[in-house]
Amino acid sequence: MNVKIHYRITQDRAGIPQDFNGARHFVVREGEAIEDTARSQLATDYQVPNSAVEICRIES
Repeated sequence: MNVKIHYRITQDRAGIPQDFNGARHFVVREGEAIEDTARSQLATDYQVPNSAVEICRIES
């Protein structure tokens, strides 16, 4: 399934507050936790802690 995730990054990798919004398409399998997968991937891509990624909206 292809979903579009709208997200917000609340801090950078040094812990300094920031406010960055974006959207990205993800391909997920049935039964997979979409939010957890997206949060983990975004945190890795932006090199921030998982807690710095907020999922705002999911569109399928």
